[in-house]
Amino acid sequence: MLKDVRYLLVFAKVVQSGSFRAAAESLDMSVSSASLYVSKLEERLGVALLYRSTRKLSLTQDGEAIFDIAQQMLQLYSENLYGYKDSHRHSGGKLKVAIPAILIRSRLVCKIVAFASREPRLQLHLQCSDHHNDIIGEGIDLAIRLGNMPNSGLKARKIFDLDRTLVGSDTFLQRHGSPTHPRDLQELPWIGLSMRPSSRTFVHPQQGSCEISYNPVSTVDNVEASYRLAVCGLGLAVPPRFLFNPDDGVRELLPEWRLPPLPAYAVWPANAPGDGPAQQLVARLCAEDTQFAACELQDA
Repeated sequence: MLKDVRYLLVFAKVVQSGSFRAAAESLDMSVSSASLYVSKLEERLGVALLYRSTRKLSLTQDGEAIFDIAQQMLQLYSENLYGYKDSHRHSGGKLKVAIPAILIRSRLVCKIVAFASREPRLQLHLQCSDHHNDIIGEGIDLAIRLGNMPNSGLKARKIFDLDRTLVGSDTFLQRHGSPTHPRDLQELPWIGLSMRPSSRTFVHPQQGSCEISYNPVSTVDNVEASYRLAVCGLGLAVPPRFLFNPDDGVRELLPEWRLPPLPAYAVWPANAPGDGPAQQLVARLCAEDTQFAACELQDA
């Protein structure tokens, strides 16, 4: 069936162009291939469609009937396919973006909204979850991912680093005391994250790195929820630094030991168009002012 459609389109182009050579040039194929396609169509139909010599072509009676059909197909192809391409380019289309829920209150969202606002015909669909979305399965045009990127068929570009800090509430420290070394943290209550392992690596400028593991007393699927439980005194948490606020009754612990920042990547399907809205948004998010502001709390 698909071959028949191809044969019909080539046949229509040959008749419209008046020669196999002109049709072949228009279709970016060889003259011999164009001639073969028409011969295949005649063979499939069991009739002669064109009488041809080295210099002339003429339609047979059967050819005239088939040409009407083929011409309609060619017109539908030209008008609808390329018409859709042009209308889609001017209509703005849809942009489906997925971000970690922890970044909802960050300036990153302001940058995404500012981009969408400059394109009034662009429909922005924003998904917010601290779990990794299935980019291909859910038809996501662009996702922001935190942490090192595994090998995959997706394309990625780093856009900023997310600084983190270890916190505990005043009431928690009154019950358990203040740790003096990362090793002290292993026996303390922690708020775990369902999407991340129960382990942390701390780095000291003189003492090097120290990795610890812990058994969480509670597990949540949202980073901001872990911070709120820490504020309530249930356990330790590692929120983004922009979320930490001493007025919440929490304190930064072991400030001389740093947690490596989480790299944030823009991730998108490998075959996405290079000049589409997703790529334009990536370029905007990689701008210098975004690098420094994306992981700050947005203005109230």
